[in-house]
Amino acid sequence: MALTNDTYLNLKDLTFALIGREYAEGTASLNRLKSLWNYAAKKAYNQTNYWERFLVFGEARLIANGNQVPQSEVNKDDIGTYLRIYKDDPDVSRGTEYDFMVNSNGATITGAGGIPQSGLYLDPLDNGLYLQPNNSEDPVEVFVSYKKAYNPNYGFSGQDEEVPAELLPYMAHLAAYTWQRSVDQNSDEANFSLSLALVNSILEDELAKISDQNIANSYLVKKIRTNYNQLII
Repeated sequence: MALTNDTYLNLKDLTFALIGREYAEGTASLNRLKSLWNYAAKKAYNQTNYWERFLVFGEARLIANGNQVPQSEVNKDDIGTYLRIYKDDPDVSRGTEYDFMVNSNGATITGAGGIPQSGLYLDPLDNGLYLQPNNSEDPVEVFVSYKKAYNPNYGFSGQDEEVPAELLPYMAHLAAYTWQRSVDQNSDEANFSLSLALVNSILEDELAKISDQNIANSYLVKKIRTNYNQLII
């Protein structure tokens, strides 16, 4: 799926066409539509961990406090969802993978995958997390696969502001549907059902493009452990 961008102007024009009227910049009505566009963008983002635009595979990240991978690091994207944490660069070697738990500090590494409950120590603060002991042998860098954090705020940077092309149709249709649902509350319920089905089908079409790449069978997604040998593939 190509990473192309469209424009805020096209998002606005498509939405106006769907709702059958236009609103000027600065009006309360257009500001409401902007809120709906950004709601739709975040809703689409939350539907899968594998949007190509937001996916980062095996990026080197520094460890803090001996066992934590923070969500933020200078000159790198913030982590929205941790997917995998590796000891070595997964583009080079399929080596050790770390188990981890996520809290407000980021991801806390709890041990090496494939060796259950080995070398784990209960946190003395008794907060329910398991921590690796801090010593000179602890790694200072790991490699993280993750989904970038995303906080859409479109509609405030001019007509040429870039909007992800793969999200724009859904943003326009969901905003138009929600708008008409709130304004034309006496309309035929069957028409609203048909409109919602169309809105959902637009997002499903984009998600199908991800599925067509067979990402579910990739090293990033597929992780199988057996009781016999704790094999990870």
